[in-house]
Amino acid sequence: MPGKYIVVTNHAVRRYQERIKMMNEAKAQNAIIECVKRSRMIALTKYGGREIRENKGIVFVCELHGNILYVITVLQSQVDLRFVI
Repeated sequence: MPGKYIVVTNHAVRRYQERIKMMNEAKAQNAIIECVKRSRMIALTKYGGREIRENKGIVFVCELHGNILYVITVLQSQVDLRFVI
């Protein structure tokens, strides 16, 4: 399997629907995939090998197995992002 693939769990879809935006499962799954594609890794856990990724205040908890990135859950960031110019 060349390249990397993103797989969204049912749990992540339900959390996206309740925390971010209510939409049907297929649209929520596509929205999560697009956000994860544009996200940046903000942390890597020592145990369990989980990646914490962020995009526009939405936090994604992911696990990498081979070349497949599984999105485990979706959170909303409670931190105000401030940028210095």
